[in-house]
Amino acid sequence: MITQEPASGAAPPAIPAGRQRDRPQRRSRWLAAFLGSGRRKQIRVAQWLVSALTYAGCGLVMAIGLAFDWVHGAHLAQWLVLAALSQALFYAVLRSGLSERFADPALTGPQIAVGLLFADWAYVIEGPGRAIALMPMLLVLVFGAFSLHWKKIAVLTLLALAGFAVSLVLLQWLRALQVVPSTEEDLAQDLVYFATLVIVLPAAAGLAAQLSRLRSTLRAERSALATALADVQRLAAFDELTGLANRRHARDFLAIEQARASRADAPFSVVLIDLDHFKHINDTLGHDAGDKVLCAFAEAARPLLRSCDLMARWGGEEFLIVMPDTDATAAHAAALRLLDRVRMLAPVTDRPMTFSAGVAQWRTGESFTATVTRADDGMYTAKRAGRDRVLVVA
Repeated sequence: MITQEPASGAAPPAIPAGRQRDRPQRRSRWLAAFLGSGRRKQIRVAQWLVSALTYAGCGLVMAIGLAFDWVHGAHLAQWLVLAALSQALFYAVLRSGLSERFADPALTGPQIAVGLLFADWAYVIEGPGRAIALMPMLLVLVFGAFSLHWKKIAVLTLLALAGFAVSLVLLQWLRALQVVPSTEEDLAQDLVYFATLVIVLPAAAGLAAQLSRLRSTLRAERSALATALADVQRLAAFDELTGLANRRHARDFLAIEQARASRADAPFSVVLIDLDHFKHINDTLGHDAGDKVLCAFAEAARPLLRSCDLMARWGGEEFLIVMPDTDATAAHAAALRLLDRVRMLAPVTDRPMTFSAGVAQWRTGESFTATVTRADDGMYTAKRAGRDRVLVVA
């Protein structure tokens, strides 16, 4: 086959759409392979990546000191190798999920402690360029604001100052042994740097602690808001007394069920129930007794319902049951089983507890409101016929 090159000025051949879609998918797969699965784990590994890149940047700056003979090549190589190994270990523990066994799954405290150790080490070996090691000390403490309590941040600040003081003593000893070069001004510079850290590190730690407190406050407020929202949603969808769905939620469920039945050409039925002689109970025994009767009825009905069924308090002593994928015959049988169970409940008056109910099956093209209206008609027919019965409405 002979392939002709496109003429000058012609548009380049288009990349197939499938290949264009594959590119972001491949990038997403590679990113997921590196960060791991789960949002929290990915955040921890991403935070570690920031730390690892900081180590790499510090190592690069320290390497510039080789050109000025500030640092011995072997000392720098040891620092780089051990820093890389420490970061690889942290990545392995975070990526594998082993860190989730600890109270701080992000290992923030250990990472900060290791970072301070390498900063002190860099200060000892970097010679005249050792001031560059002071900057990471500030950064690692701010890193603690992501998850550490302010008390831990304070402890790490004291650890940073104590570690730097030990580094100064070690540095003076190495200078005395002439392991590292020294000048007459080195000790004075060390003391100035130490005094600067004594002022700056607590201030940086204070800011980090404040950020940590703000994060904790926001987390608590968000949790309280989520709880309040869940309560509001529950109150908006469920009856506070019986714990059943309320009328609004039942209407929403009916609308969804009607749409589903229309698409699938499947039946569903509704049962409208009215407790018999409920007004007599309220008038003679009080509303508290009436509330107990409503709750007892709801508790008796729950075990007889399927997981797909919905029972709602439709209003007062009226209850509605929506039964998906159920014809009128099956719904009638289910309502009779419920009536038998209610009759066995302990009576609160001289009469056993009973109810009157109407059953209606949804008709194709009919609104759910019309179906409920037909069930309501059947319920009133049952009451006029003497109560304590379930009637099916054609």
